[in-house]
Amino acid sequence: MPVISVDWWKGNDRAQREELVSELTASVSRIAGCPEEAVTVIVRDVEPGHWGKGGVLADVLLADASTDIPTPQDTGGRP
Repeated sequence: MPVISVDWWKGNDRAQREELVSELTASVSRIAGCPEEAVTVIVRDVEPGHWGKGGVLADVLLADASTDIPTPQDTGGRP
């Protein structure tokens, strides 16, 4: 029974969480050869002030417009 845990920044809406859960479930089911009902996905929304990168809290980094930090809407360079 696969369990997938996703931590991402707070700010994604319900539709984005539904799509994430659906896509992860389908992929893991296909790759693991198990029924979708056996796949559990846990999504945690994390406040940027509770997320650190490079020794600095993300809310501080977000305040600095010159810092390249992914936001919840960032696609990582993908369309």
